[in-house]
Amino acid sequence: MRTNTTSNAYRDCLKIKILDTSLPLFKKLGVKAVKMDDIASILTISKRTLYEIYDNKEQLLFECIKREKETFDAKIEEYAKTAENEMDVVAYSLKLHIKNYASTNSLFYAELHKYKKIVNYLKERKAHNYAELCLFLDNGRKNGFFREDINYEVLVCMQDAFINHVMETKLYRRFSLADIYRTFIIVNLRGCCTDKGLKYLEHFMNTDW
Repeated sequence: MRTNTTSNAYRDCLKIKILDTSLPLFKKLGVKAVKMDDIASILTISKRTLYEIYDNKEQLLFECIKREKETFDAKIEEYAKTAENEMDVVAYSLKLHIKNYASTNSLFYAELHKYKKIVNYLKERKAHNYAELCLFLDNGRKNGFFREDINYEVLVCMQDAFINHVMETKLYRRFSLADIYRTFIIVNLRGCCTDKGLKYLEHFMNTDW
């Protein structure tokens, strides 16, 4: 019994270690460039052991993406518990995204669209988060941070269209993902803010984290 418990604990630990090793490689080099052999070699485990835990690279990539998104959500949720207001949370989220994009090869996002399971997961996640986003924006309006005269559903659709345009035109080959995200989001966000919201946004964005 103790042997089985120890074995299961080792396997669970190894699963997380594989994800923690694989995701940075995918994001740095792109998905196609990273081989399962490379991951096994870095972890000093056999390729057979790797395939016993993750059947193929798509499954491994899916679990990496899923864990990253869940970790991001947990960070935002935890931060929001002690945040000063909605603009504080917005600024924190922006900084996390910008930091992430700054360390990610654009190939990583371009290649994700080749994996149907991941694309479907991201779509489902987006649909699920939409209701929470609407509630967040509504609270921001009530507290005087966001303008009342903006159709935020239209804004979300515009954001989707912009992201599709970036990927279709490969704009990321001319500009870094961090610059693209920072420019589009901050410009649009500023347009959504009241004077009170702008004051808070600039304060939080200029604060070190």
